[in-house]
Amino acid sequence: LKIWQHNLNTSLAAQESLLNRQMITDYNIVAIQEPHVNFLRNTQANHRWHVLYLSHHHSHPQTRACAVILINTSLNTNS
Repeated sequence: LKIWQHNLNTSLAAQESLLNRQMITDYNIVAIQEPHVNFLRNTQANHRWHVLYLSHHHSHPQTRACAVILINTSLNTNS
């Protein structure tokens, strides 16, 4: 299991750059601190990642997402 952790300081450009790097596809989990969050309160990801938000993300709309976890779609999550 390979894990990458990165603080993006809410930068959309930094998040897109990270997700488009070839080397990031070698990781199973990417833990992002201070992700970019759009006006719908969603973060950016591409088809290679499942996005996991903290449990209170949807129940407390006044708080900003301080972290998200991306799970590589190639990782078998059924076992």
